[in-house]
Amino acid sequence: MRKRFAAALLWLACAALPAAAQEFPALYSVAGVAADDVLNVRSAPSAGAEIIGSLAPDQTGVEVVLADDSGKWGLVNIGERSGWAALRFLDLEASSDWHRRQDQPLDCFGTEPFWSLTLDETPTLSTPDRPGTAFTLQAREPAAGRSGKSGFYAAGQTGSGLSGPEPAGIFGTLTSGQCSDGMSDRTYGIAIDLLHLRGAGKMDLLTGCCSLAP
Repeated sequence: MRKRFAAALLWLACAALPAAAQEFPALYSVAGVAADDVLNVRSAPSAGAEIIGSLAPDQTGVEVVLADDSGKWGLVNIGERSGWAALRFLDLEASSDWHRRQDQPLDCFGTEPFWSLTLDETPTLSTPDRPGTAFTLQAREPAAGRSGKSGFYAAGQTGSGLSGPEPAGIFGTLTSGQCSDGMSDRTYGIAIDLLHLRGAGKMDLLTGCCSLAP
């Protein structure tokens, strides 16, 4: 009797625990849509909202930026704007845990000044005066005790200063959260703060948004 009572208490305790919330952004694949049909993307999280685009029935690498309060709709980017797709037709891809995965590539960019960064094992930074500068990734780790945040460091060629060699490279922090490019109606799920050490005592502090690269 005591064993049954203890087992019942354990079951109730486990049932009372909330399910782990899905972290965003994340990559999904379209599933459950007929081969001759499409998954509609709507202007609002409602089946009656205006259709603003569509996803192919076999489309993969669909970045869902966030979910609505009901958990039934996911915000995706299509064209120059964001829209809502039904999550029941989207399957989470196994490789979506971006801030814990060092090998998850990201496409980042910012404006004023315009710049872009491909973040992978060999990051490439492009700025108006230095297009296509290559770096070597040294470290990329999640923040201790905080989900949805990570940092990285990539080394570049060492510059020469008056007092000897001066380091060059990029340091960055990545944070989950809605991010706008300020130029379109698209919404991104990762914000980036990037410190670019250019050697010779010069540096740039850049801010922008990132998207998951399939």
